Amino acid sequence: MKKYSLLIVMFTAIFLSACDEFLSEPPSKTSSLVPATTEHLENLLNSYSSFSSEPNNDVIFGSDDYGLLTNLFDNSNAIYNVNMAHYATWDVNYLPDDDRPYFPVEWKKIFNANLILENLGKVSGSEEEKASLKAEAHFIRAYSYFQMVNTYCLPYSQENMSELGLPIKASTSFEESGARASLKETWDLILSDLELALELDRDLKLKDGKYRSWRASTPAINAFAARVYLTMNDYTKAQAYAEAALADHNAMMDYNTDMRYSDIVSEETIDGELKRIWYPYTHDAQSDQTDRMEWKELYYYRFLTYGSWFYIPSPDLLDLYDHDYDLRYKYHIVEDYSYDRGMSISYPGYIFFFKDQIPSGPTVGEMLLVKAECQARTGNWNEALTTVNQLREKRMDNTASEDVINLSASSQAEALTKFWKRDVGSCLLHSVSLM
Repeated sequence: MKKYSLLIVMFTAIFLSACDEFLSEPPSKTSSLVPATTEHLENLLNSYSSFSSEPNNDVIFGSDDYGLLTNLFDNSNAIYNVNMAHYATWDVNYLPDDDRPYFPVEWKKIFNANLILENLGKVSGSEEEKASLKAEAHFIRAYSYFQMVNTYCLPYSQENMSELGLPIKASTSFEESGARASLKETWDLILSDLELALELDRDLKLKDGKYRSWRASTPAINAFAARVYLTMNDYTKAQAYAEAALADHNAMMDYNTDMRYSDIVSEETIDGELKRIWYPYTHDAQSDQTDRMEWKELYYYRFLTYGSWFYIPSPDLLDLYDHDYDLRYKYHIVEDYSYDRGMSISYPGYIFFFKDQIPSGPTVGEMLLVKAECQARTGNWNEALTTVNQLREKRMDNTASEDVINLSASSQAEALTKFWKRDVGSCLLHSVSLM
């Protein structure tokens, strides 16, 4: 027995010694690397696929722009599932967590932002590099909190400030409270982060025909600030930041010259007849995301993503478009798309990048509309018409008559109504990039 006891003691000592040696080794590249330089933190931010996706089912299916239609379900009951109906009717309280992917995705981005902020004082690198990383991390955190507060909380208003907001996560500690703060505390964090983010001084750089829009830039943060302050009904600040973004970057896609149909022939046989489905060229790239960076209107690389590949526009949304002259309808509303999804009846689908991504980050088009709305709401509605017509010139068929291309109005109320009905309203799933 003593022999066996001695063996056990020797084995335990050897095992503990080996553990000490293992734990004393620094993490390797194959496990987890402790950030030691600003370059390590830069590499974290350069992983654009980690930050760009927004699988926000609440927005995708909960919007009036999405069509929950019985005739489509009757033709193919696989086109909808029960959870989609819950989202579309805002009955989401008892949905399983694994069908609400957006929540953990945004918290991961916030965690990465906090990881950068916590390590800035520990890594080597220039003070200029650290200042840029700090501002960008605050931008990422503000952006994710803003997206979530507008998804999961009551709208911004002074009356709602004491209502529930989001948990405040300002560190990477798992011991930090997960209790929901007030809506005021959540908005205070967003605005505080935004102020620090606005310290970033970086151009939106173009290289090899692609914009570096997956990283923060001065115009991107100004555009985000315009979105934030418009949500708060602060029209003076919203207009100022929209104009600042446009002053730095105002390149636009002219749908008359920059858009075209795909060269790839897509056909489906329906009742013995061959049907051609016309996709925009932006549909073609499935695996290569870098083509999205050629979309020169994007300030910041974010996308609504839906893995089932059928964004179904509601009939009310389709009715808002001018089907004859609105080139957004021509290139993004794909007729007969339902055939692509295995259905035997015709219904259009919405396509932007491939079948699963819609730009949701701030864009030049959005900034023109923010500026126009702020002008109209502060009484300068004639100037607002001039602003919104700058956008329509790039979206409407240039063979149309001038009165079709350009909006006109005789009052502030009429101007605002036309903006929302014909331009802001005609953007599937609140995707401002369609504007």
